[in-house]
Amino acid sequence: MGITGSYAKGNARVAASALCAFVALGLLVVAPATQAGTIYYVSEAGSDRDDGLSPESPWQSVSKVSRTRFQPGDTIKFKAGDVFEGQLIVSSSGDSDNPLTFTRYGDGARPLLDAGNGRRGAPVATILIEDKDRIILSGLEVRNFRQRSRDNADDANAYGILIKNTGRRALKGFELFDLEVRDVYPIKRRKAFNLNTVSGIRVETRPSKPGTPVVNTSDIYIHDNVIRYTGRFGIAVRHRAPANKSATNLSDHFDQNIRIVNNLCEDLGGSCVLLNGVDKGLLESNTFLRSGSLRNKALSVTRGSGAWFFRSKNIVAQYNAAIGSRGHNDSSGLHVDFGNENVLVQYNFFYDNEGYGTEILGKNKNVIWRYNVSVGDGSREPRVARPEGIKSQFPGKTVFVSDFAAPKRIVSEDIYLYNNTYVTFENTEPQVELNGRNVNLINNAFIAVPGSRIGSRVTVVWNDQKGPQLSHNLFSGAVSPAFMSLDRFAQTPDINIDANGSSLENFAMPKGLLGVTVEHPSFPAAGTGIFSHVSAIPREDIFGNPVSQDAPKVGAG
Repeated sequence: MGITGSYAKGNARVAASALCAFVALGLLVVAPATQAGTIYYVSEAGSDRDDGLSPESPWQSVSKVSRTRFQPGDTIKFKAGDVFEGQLIVSSSGDSDNPLTFTRYGDGARPLLDAGNGRRGAPVATILIEDKDRIILSGLEVRNFRQRSRDNADDANAYGILIKNTGRRALKGFELFDLEVRDVYPIKRRKAFNLNTVSGIRVETRPSKPGTPVVNTSDIYIHDNVIRYTGRFGIAVRHRAPANKSATNLSDHFDQNIRIVNNLCEDLGGSCVLLNGVDKGLLESNTFLRSGSLRNKALSVTRGSGAWFFRSKNIVAQYNAAIGSRGHNDSSGLHVDFGNENVLVQYNFFYDNEGYGTEILGKNKNVIWRYNVSVGDGSREPRVARPEGIKSQFPGKTVFVSDFAAPKRIVSEDIYLYNNTYVTFENTEPQVELNGRNVNLINNAFIAVPGSRIGSRVTVVWNDQKGPQLSHNLFSGAVSPAFMSLDRFAQTPDINIDANGSSLENFAMPKGLLGVTVEHPSFPAAGTGIFSHVSAIPREDIFGNPVSQDAPKVGAG
């Protein structure tokens, strides 16, 4: 089923044709400004005995680059079209005015850096940046399909680019753009799902030692990249929580100011993006295709939402498209895992993700989910044989607000779902679960196309005096009476929508269907820092039309 047409801000395209062009032509980006420092050149036709100071006298190997100490402002350029085998270890930092840059020169394909087939065994990462910062990576292709074991390298780990903060000092200032990261697989798959960290791009921060100042990794900008074919993640940013959960500085153990913008992920074994232990994270204008892919079933986790958040706060996810997520669990377009606070999810397009239309797990506080369109999500059938060789125990759901958390279940509170549009596929019957405290569903549109139904099973848990609050939602088609009965002001017109439509505009709501005035929940970080362009109060719908605050339309627009 094709997806065409404009969506989100500025008529951003999510058309299938546009996606093909996006992949075929590459990403157009603006090159970094010229900076002070020495330029070094690397070509497979060069020699490590040369000075590397011109295209006529380039170095030859990544090992030469790894052994060299550079100065802030230096630039290392790899020749376009060449192949460089081995691991690049970044052994120097830039400074606040003069970053250290690794990029390309010449015409042709991106230079390929590949560490997967080393003669002494494959390292876990093709590019390793450990305790170094103020660095730019651009214009490169990076692969790491590990073929041989290596001493002191876990066979179950693999990364294309690994930025590692060992907890010795705070690191800041990373920009990664115009990269293609692909074919990142371990030698063998780790069986424990939660311990599998395979990633195309990974930022890993260890907590500082007890009694020492808290350190983090901050000011990370990952944009305009293509990431395809990995065993699990595309982009993962994780700040580990300290082992001592009662530490007085626990609230400071977060990486900060993380921007992940305009990236394309496709056919990943797991999810495109994980934000774990992040304070102030922006996920914007990304495209996630076929998360939880079976492309390499033996080395992949074969399960994943397009993106998810864990133990994070002040997160905005907007103008993203997630299509075709698969897996026996989770596998939503995007989901809020447990332990988050102040999360805003808006203006996203979710299509054919078999897990859930909206997935919010336990121990969360203040999750705002508005002006999103979900089409064909929640189709997963339990207890039937699956392509990955197991049976799922988790039926798909249109809305899934759960109390799941670890080590014990804790309900989330202050959940606001309003002005979203949910449309089923034919021959599907997603369930509904509302299990939280102060859960609000207002002005949403739930549309079951002929041959489908919403709420084949409805689970409602009353965790406060009021129970879930539903108001002025629209229900069309075979929607569970038990679900509709929760809304005293339910609207039940007959809406004719073709779920096989080829553009987002097919899922626009008819004119004249109005909801109720919404008292918008607070999102304290709106209008500040990396959220300077984010409004606490929505001014437009998903199609860019102005929103009436007094008489808003039902649905996402």
